[in-house]
Amino acid sequence: MEDVTAHHARNLKRDRLLSEKERERLMDREDASKLAINDARVRKKLSNWLKTLDDVSLILTHLPEEQSRDVVTNENVFDILRLAARAMQIKRFYPIDGNVNDSYTWNTDYDTCKPLEFTKCNTDLYKAKFGSFITPCDSGMGKFDRQLISLLETGISIDISGLLKGLRLDTNDSEVLAILEAQLQELQAFGLIENTANGWRWICTKASEKEKA
Repeated sequence: MEDVTAHHARNLKRDRLLSEKERERLMDREDASKLAINDARVRKKLSNWLKTLDDVSLILTHLPEEQSRDVVTNENVFDILRLAARAMQIKRFYPIDGNVNDSYTWNTDYDTCKPLEFTKCNTDLYKAKFGSFITPCDSGMGKFDRQLISLLETGISIDISGLLKGLRLDTNDSEVLAILEAQLQELQAFGLIENTANGWRWICTKASEKEKA
């Protein structure tokens, strides 16, 4: 079993777009001396990944659904929606106003259309994706938010407010706050984090040491 687990971990690490160091430096913006080089590497990887989207579209369009259904998970759908919302915000896309069935009424005038509220979209999708942490469902508790874990793995103590901002979630939404706190409690129960005076901090160093070895 250990060999299978180790093999899976190696494959997951190999398949990731970013290395562990690149992820850490991307999220920890305080070390300015390494930001320029790391950001350049990340931009290059992002550019290369975006160039493959036409292939992804081709696969999803032409591969029989019974073959792709088990590959595409519910989490993938939510992640794609969140990516689309963030990409629209970056490019300052504005939603179309008008009757969806009448193209002549469609309006994209910047003066009359409100820009996409990414934080609201992201929060709504986050609640839909991780809501099982506070609302029981048939499939049981869902997987932890990988972005949350990445924030904690930096080793810096982060309070709830900092985590919400880091995840780009609405700091005034009580439901998303409850979901986040539920995940933190579970991670604490597993012995991965601790609640300090300055906030939550990652303490699971053994796993990190094994990865570096």
